[in-house]
Amino acid sequence: MKIKREHKTALIVITALALFIWGFNFLKGKDIFKSYNTYYTITDNVEGLVASTPVTLKGIKIGSIADMRFYNGIEKTMLVLDINKDFVFSKDSKVKIYGGNIMGGKNVAIVPGYSTEMAQNGDTLQALKMPGMFDLVNDKITPLQNKLDRILSSTDTLLLSINNVLTPQTQKHLANTIADLSATVHQFKNTSIQLNRFIDKNKTHLDKSVENLDKITGDFSVLSDSLKQIKVGKLVNDLNLTIAKLNKSLDKINKGDGTMAKLMNDKKLYQNLERSTKELEMLLKDLREHPKRYVHFSLFGRKEKKDNN
Repeated sequence: MKIKREHKTALIVITALALFIWGFNFLKGKDIFKSYNTYYTITDNVEGLVASTPVTLKGIKIGSIADMRFYNGIEKTMLVLDINKDFVFSKDSKVKIYGGNIMGGKNVAIVPGYSTEMAQNGDTLQALKMPGMFDLVNDKITPLQNKLDRILSSTDTLLLSINNVLTPQTQKHLANTIADLSATVHQFKNTSIQLNRFIDKNKTHLDKSVENLDKITGDFSVLSDSLKQIKVGKLVNDLNLTIAKLNKSLDKINKGDGTMAKLMNDKKLYQNLERSTKELEMLLKDLREHPKRYVHFSLFGRKEKKDNN
């Protein structure tokens, strides 16, 4: 039996169309030989996702994104998920959207729930958006970038202030200060050299001085030990006894007991002593002025005065 040309052409077209459909679905990540259930999820942003993005369950691919469309205007975005009927999960399962590879893409995974009620074809699952690695890095880098911007701004301000301060006159003063500092360091270096020479030259005398100092320290230690051996308590007791006796004597004098008290406290005695002193002074004065009244000299002996009576 001969196949007609028209039949061959139709067969080729049908085969090509079938291959095209299969290839198109293959590129979309969908196997036309398997049956799928359709699920929906609503999220705020689907940036990084494309149609045919794989959907995984515990790391195993179970489907792909069939379509993405706006929901409730443009506030939300709906994802249409084609999931292989061979995989079932509970109704409270969630769709996790998380960061993907270095190219910036994102991944979609089903996070199984704990309900006993299974999800059905056409159900809407709750979206669970998780920050990816690059989102976390971006969250860490953004504050760091802000701090770096502030530091650069502060550094720029500081450099401007330094430029304003470092006028030609200030630069000249700064150069003079550095030159003076250099001269001071040079002088200090010369002084250090001279000091080293002096120490080397007088090393013997310095050693003797140190030995004498050690000896003085030893003598002082011996003196300290001697002072420690003194019975300070007995010395203090003797001193207290002496002070007590002195206080007792002073009390007697104040009360008028004894000769010393009478000499100090008897007013009449003081007046008599003062009067006697004055009379003695007058007698001595008269003796100097009229010595013949009291002393007589004779070469032939003393003549007896006749008693006129």
